[in-house]
Amino acid sequence: MFNIFRPAVGPASLSRRNNYKSHDVIQALQAMFNGKCYLCEQSPLSDPEVEHFVPHGDDPALMYGWSNLYYACRRCNGIKSNKHTNLLDCTDPNIDVFSEVIHYAGNAAVGEVEIRASSSNPSVQTVNTVNLLKKCFNEESTGLKAVSKESLLERLLEDYNEFMVHRNILVNKRSTLNDIQNAKENLKVMCTIEYPFSVFWKWHILKDPTILRKHPQIRTELQF
Repeated sequence: MFNIFRPAVGPASLSRRNNYKSHDVIQALQAMFNGKCYLCEQSPLSDPEVEHFVPHGDDPALMYGWSNLYYACRRCNGIKSNKHTNLLDCTDPNIDVFSEVIHYAGNAAVGEVEIRASSSNPSVQTVNTVNLLKKCFNEESTGLKAVSKESLLERLLEDYNEFMVHRNILVNKRSTLNDIQNAKENLKVMCTIEYPFSVFWKWHILKDPTILRKHPQIRTELQF
C-alpha cells in the first residue's frame, strides 16, 4: 500500500449523485492512484473498479462521497468487499502506510507473498490492513481466485526478477562504479510511487543487510 494525495474537490459529476463510475470520476481516480490498485499495487489495470473504502450500504453520502472512492483491481475489490473495514487510509497525510506494513516478494515463486506489520505492537487498523493484503496476494479459495492470484504473482515476479538484477549489481565485487550508478538509477525508478509494486522494492532494500552495509546511504540516494 502506498500514500497518495487526494484533491479536496472531487469530479463534478459526483454532485449529481447518480453515478460514481462516470468518466470524470474514473479519470480522476486513475490519475490520483497513478493507475495502480491501491491494495496490491499492480498496474496497468485491465479491470479497474471504483472501490468504496467504507462500505456504502446504499448511503448516498458514502456511495458518492469523493473521499470514499478508491481505485482498485477487480480481484482486490472482490476480496475486500464489505467485510474488511477499519483499515489504514492511504489518503490520510497523517499516516505513513508504507512504514506500517512490510511487503516481501521473495516467496512469490512458490505462491506465497509475505505481508506483516512492521511494529511489534501494531494498531487495529494496521492488523486489519495486513489481514486484507494477505488475502489480496494469497487468496485462492475458488477457481477464479486461483487464476487471478497466479496472474498477479506472475506480474510481481517479473518485476522482482528485474529488481534482483539491479540488486545484485550493487553487491557484486566485480561491478564498476558506472554499473553501480546505473543500478541505483534503475532502482530509484522502481521505488517511485508510479512504479508497480514499489512498496516491495523499498522493503527489500531496507531489509537487505548486504546492500545496507555496502551502500549505507541508499535510501537517501534513491529518495524514498
